[in-house]
This record gives sequence, C-alpha cells and structure tokens, in this order.
Amino acid sequence: MNEDNSDGPHVLVIGGGVGGLCLAQGLRKSGVRVDVYERDRSAHFRGQGWRISLKKEGTSALRSCLPEHLFELCVATAILPATRMAFLDHLLNPKFEKPVPPLPHDVFFGVNRLTLREILLSGLDDARHFGKTFVRYDHAEDGRVRAHFADGTVATADLLVGADGTNSAVRRQLLPAAEVDDLGNFVYGRTPITPGMLDRLPGVLVDSFNRLIAPGGAAMSVVTCRTREPVPEAVARLAPGARLTDMPGYLAWMVSSDERTGWPAGPSLTPEGFRRSDGETLHRLARETIADFHPLARRIVDEADVPATFPVGLRSARPVSPWPTADVTLLGDAVHTMSPGRGEGANTTLRHAELLRQALVGVASGGVPLIEAVGRYETEMLRHGFQMVSASLSNPLMPRPSVTSPPRPGPRGAG
Repeated sequence: MNEDNSDGPHVLVIGGGVGGLCLAQGLRKSGVRVDVYERDRSAHFRGQGWRISLKKEGTSALRSCLPEHLFELCVATAILPATRMAFLDHLLNPKFEKPVPPLPHDVFFGVNRLTLREILLSGLDDARHFGKTFVRYDHAEDGRVRAHFADGTVATADLLVGADGTNSAVRRQLLPAAEVDDLGNFVYGRTPITPGMLDRLPGVLVDSFNRLIAPGGAAMSVVTCRTREPVPEAVARLAPGARLTDMPGYLAWMVSSDERTGWPAGPSLTPEGFRRSDGETLHRLARETIADFHPLARRIVDEADVPATFPVGLRSARPVSPWPTADVTLLGDAVHTMSPGRGEGANTTLRHAELLRQALVGVASGGVPLIEAVGRYETEMLRHGFQMVSASLSNPLMPRPSVTSPPRPGPRGAG
C-alpha cells in the first residue's frame, strides 16, 4: 500500500530528523496520511553530526519503513566498518585494544547523518515543510489537534507527534515538568581525507573505534568515514531520483575538555557561550585542549574544515511518569534523550518510529481506536526508552549528570 488512506488518521510530525522522517516514510508506505514540519530551512541548514552507528534495532526499523530501494541505498552508502577498538593515552600509548569481528553488512553499519536524512526525505516532497518553527498546539472546533507555527500558519490533524529533539517545544507544552541533565559539552569536527593522509597516521587511528585520554581527562576520538560505494554511483544504481550530497572520505573527530580545568577559555566561557561559539572559536578551543597530545593526533584537528566545527551539548533525560494519552505524543530525543555512551540513541528512536507506525496502521485498518493505539505505543516507548537512557549512563567513560536544566535552543546532537 502506498496511497494515503482517507479513512485513517492524518498524522502531523513536528521535526524532520531521523526519527520523524523514518515514521513519515513508514506511514506513507502503509498508506497513512502524514505531514512533516521542520524548523530548519533545508536538510543542510545546521550541524547534523557526522556519523550514526546503526544496530539491528535501527536497521530493522529502516528496512520496515523505507521502500526497498531506499534501504538498499542506506546500505550502499554506509561507512566502511571499523576493524578494531582501541583506548590509548594522549601520546598514543595503548591501554586496551581488540579486533572488531565482521558483522552482517546490512544489519550493523555506520552512516553519515546528512546522507541518512537525505535518503529519508526522498519521496516525501509533498509531505515535508521546511522553515516551520512550532510554537504551540491547541484544538480546533471539530476537536482535532492544531499546530501553530511562528510564521502564523496553522496545521490540523488527528495526531500530533513531537519528534523535535532534545529541546522539544512539543514536550515543553505536554510535559512542562520534564527535566534534562547536562552531561557536558563536546566539540565535533571534520577533516577531509587528502591523498596520502591515512598512510601518515598511526594504524590504530584508522578504521577504528578509538579514544585518546590525557591524565586530566581531556579526550579525543577519531572515526574514519569512507563510504562503501561512492554516493553518486550508489544513487545512479539504486535511486536515480534521490538527491544526495556527495560525501568524499573524511575523519570525524570529537574533543572534550580537561575535567579539572575545563575549556582553555576558563571560567569566562559559560556553557551558553560555548554553545553559541562559531566554528573558528570552537576549532581553536579544540586545538588548545589537545596541545599536549601526540603530534599526529593534533595534525588531524589542525587540518580540519574549520567552519564545519560545531558544539554538541550532551544531555540525558530524567524518567517521566506516564501521562494521560491524548492526540499528542512524543518520539525519540523529544522524550528520552540520552548519552551516546552505548550508541543507542538513534537506534532507540528508529525502533520507536516503527512501533508507532505499527500502532497507527492498526488505526487505519479500522480495528483499533486512535487513543488506545497511542496509549499502547507510549507504554512500550517509555519502558524501553528510559531503560536505554539508564544503560547509556552506565558507560564509565561518559560523564555523569550534574546539572538539571530546562530545554533550550541548540543543535539536536551528533549521534
């Protein structure tokens, strides 16, 4: 089924990130009418992060929700897998290292976040609405839920899904008492792979999951990102109508500050100031933070694409109690944002997008009332979602929650 079901619910998704778009693709595939409203002006508007690690839960959801050719495009444009895991000190002296065994290529793989988002946007031209900043929801005279946007426009539907990330405006209205803990700030960057670069780097930093840690806690990680197949070739072979940005090879890196001294700017750099810093400032902070690291590690940051450097605030949601089920619900980071300590955030969101799709298909088929279906989804989503939040905090390398803060504007995260 691929035609909108006029007898089923009309679903309005706030947020065009990975979770909201996966849900939209699944609903469209199942014949349920859906519209996605995204505050960004385009898919390329702001820092999206460089890599997402997909596991069985995430890829199963994508396989279920996407048309077959688009799922195959995800696999073809996936990032070559890491071959080893390594923890080192800041001078590249190994502390722990082990090989990563080969895994099924279409079940476990990494993807560039922008590439995945562009694939998820494919075929949704008539259902995606960019430049729409959600302000609030209320109900129309006929009882249906109504979304209001900053430009004065309004959209009405049978169900509103807040998939608008950690700083969710939908959650602020639905669950005003929900709390999110700050875990710290990281700098993310990208360094293009130039001819001969990988030959100059220590093998332990190439095609590996790695982490370099200095005595005071300053840390750096580097991920080699090269697609299995060149993006233009994969598009031509599998989805000629798709519009994907070419992704030549690059190194994605992350730098976190010294636990004792913080960022080199010292106390004068507030958390809000960090989040508002431009690429040049953040790149300088990263370079100064790893000034004592091995020269070959520093070289990666030195040769980075400076404007592409951006901040990521790590957040972890506190559990919320079930709320009275209605025609507004939440998905992904909007309700259970989590530390990247176990790489579960995107996979959990994709799993729940498929879970909600299944619930709404039951409504469209005429067998299940909408509120009952949404209630079942919320029960399982909250149980599993906050189980994953707790597990993500169990990684000893991740910081523990220290400050509770209300939602605020900022990037969705780097995944």
